[in-house]
Amino acid sequence: MVLGNQPVVGEAATTIHRPVESVFRFIADEFETNYPRWSPEVIELKVLSAGALDCDWFARQTRVDHGHKTTSTFRVVDIQRPNWIVFSGVSAEFMCTYALDHIGASSENARLRFRFEFPRLELRMRPFRKLIQTSVQEGAERTVYNLKGLVEQADASAAP
Repeated sequence: MVLGNQPVVGEAATTIHRPVESVFRFIADEFETNYPRWSPEVIELKVLSAGALDCDWFARQTRVDHGHKTTSTFRVVDIQRPNWIVFSGVSAEFMCTYALDHIGASSENARLRFRFEFPRLELRMRPFRKLIQTSVQEGAERTVYNLKGLVEQADASAAP
């Protein structure tokens, strides 16, 4: 396989001290409200589908990453409540997976695994592969860090 054809992947994981169902609700069911909170690069999010987030649900985002503004349309390609949700770019090629597992016998803690992937880089971007890889990995780590803080804070403030 030619190096430029290999995917660029960023992966990160964390333990969130909340049940899987609470974390999934925050990520998927409250996506429209919460996504710009855990991904502050998103300056505009427009839901294009009616109804609850499910397979073939579409949205368009405008982001500013490292000073570069992009707009992309994406959709849900796989969802298994409350264990995972997978988004895929429609107008730009990317995959984004949020996967959740219970930790231990008590279901009070969730393991969040996040993966972002560019399946292939455009020819003009290949000279910047190393920089893109670093940026994607840092973004994955920032995503799980932000989600952990927001979910734990949201559930704590909702408690009586």
